[in-house]
Amino acid sequence: MMQLQPKDGFDWNKVTWGRPDSVRSCLCSYCSAVIPEGAMPLIMWTNDSHAAQFCLACQKAWWGVMSFDDDEDDL
Repeated sequence: MMQLQPKDGFDWNKVTWGRPDSVRSCLCSYCSAVIPEGAMPLIMWTNDSHAAQFCLACQKAWWGVMSFDDDEDDL
């Protein structure tokens, strides 16, 4: 099983976890940046169903996730 781990310097104390019964926010749980509609945030869940989501910048900076824009000419 693969485990996703943040890069060195990531501070778990800065993560805002959403309550299980709340509507998902449009803000990054780490930096509070607005996550645009249509963007794909990285979402993590705790065992008790609390959620945290990360914007594209935090995904890249802290989790090493790379994203690429689709070039419609290549389709």
